[in-house]
Amino acid sequence: MIQWHDPVVEEVRRIREQQAAEVNYDLDAIFERARRRQKQSERKTVSFAGTATSGNRQEQRAARPRPVA
Repeated sequence: MIQWHDPVVEEVRRIREQQAAEVNYDLDAIFERARRRQKQSERKTVSFAGTATSGNRQEQRAARPRPVA
């Protein structure tokens, strides 16, 4: 198997590991830091709050209201 090394991927993984180690791999702390950085950012964000993000697609379609003909 041929392995390739992408310097960007390696940098992202190194930074991710460093940031996780800084908070002792505590997932709550990792997500809190990410939320804080996102709030401080000037960039636009998208929220999927209130949308169906789990479950079976057929179940989601069946739950949708049908238009009246």
